[in-house]
Amino acid sequence: MSHTPFTAAMKLSDVLFENRNLLLLLPRFGIPVGFGEKTIGQICAEQGVSTELFLYVCNAYCYEGFSASDSNVAADELPAFLRYLRASHHYYIDERLPHIARHLNDVARKAGSPYGDSLRKFFEDYKKEVEDHFTFEEEHIFPTAVKDIARSKKDFMSAHDSIEEKLSDLTQIIFKYLPENISSEEIIELTFDIFQLAEDLDRHTVLEEAVFTSGRQEARPREKARSATEYADEALSEREKEVLVLVAKGYMSKEIADMLHISMNTVNTHRKNINAKTGIKSIAGLTVYAMLHNLM
Repeated sequence: MSHTPFTAAMKLSDVLFENRNLLLLLPRFGIPVGFGEKTIGQICAEQGVSTELFLYVCNAYCYEGFSASDSNVAADELPAFLRYLRASHHYYIDERLPHIARHLNDVARKAGSPYGDSLRKFFEDYKKEVEDHFTFEEEHIFPTAVKDIARSKKDFMSAHDSIEEKLSDLTQIIFKYLPENISSEEIIELTFDIFQLAEDLDRHTVLEEAVFTSGRQEARPREKARSATEYADEALSEREKEVLVLVAKGYMSKEIADMLHISMNTVNTHRKNINAKTGIKSIAGLTVYAMLHNLM
């Protein structure tokens, strides 16, 4: 592996102070706390963990500029890497998502109907999507990776969809569209939990891409954030509301164009404007938006 910012000679305690999110990685590698002044190399040797693999994951989590092309997982480290990925899946499914769900259900209950019901369903659907995604990886991609990495890469590329977009939509819905009877403290605490999960999932995806796309894929570009005031005073037009409702009902752009007697280009322009004005991109998120605004 190429040179990375963290090295085996560094004390693990110093590395954790530099980026405390790395604490979340220790259980996934089976590394207990209470390591004193020991270096990363010493701790990994004691715990039977590959030092290079541990450093690789730590650097992927800590540095925004890290990309799949920076280095790759060696063939003899692949079984250990897959164990790490499974441990990460366990963390997301059994710990992080249930924690957020409990908090979100409290907010949804206070929000009442239809806000709370829509919010709860949105997250339940998202959680199911994540579970299905991880199950597919563990049952269809990981088993073939050690024996036939080329085949696993092909399967990964054909089925690996982003599961982060809906988390962004969820924060937009919480920030902008919940009733005012929900306290700011509750909303801030919930969104911080969602932000932390989104960042963790982003790094997790980068690591998977490093292995299952041959390490040749560049860091995934992030869309440039729009200024806070760009659409602050601009509501959806009546035509955009019509398009939004049809999108939420599951119609494709071609079908919408035929129904409204407009061109597909016009439909796509409306959809881009809707995404920009609401800050929501997924169809599921737009459906919640439409319901919260009594458009459906």
